[in-house]
Amino acid sequence: MIEITDKLEKILKEELLNWSLSDDGIHRWISRDVSTNIGKVVNDIWDIAEDANHHPDIVAGYKGISVKLLTHDKNAITDKDIDLARQIENLILSLK
Repeated sequence: MIEITDKLEKILKEELLNWSLSDDGIHRWISRDVSTNIGKVVNDIWDIAEDANHHPDIVAGYKGISVKLLTHDKNAITDKDIDLARQIENLILSLK
């Protein structure tokens, strides 16, 4: 089970409003409405992840993209996950 800190809850409520918390990480759904070029968005997320050396689980489909972040070797949500989520949010904002 993932430990949920007060810091993490605050960040999700105040900064990462589109991210949800579950037992296996933090999740973000990116609707096709954000960009119809799903492949490019996945590639852009992957480029950000490569630069951070921290890789999300990504599932792409016709209706959008599911992104899950968790630091697997710690079985925890760490600053790496929060930082990458922030970068992904900035990417999404740049697409609108």
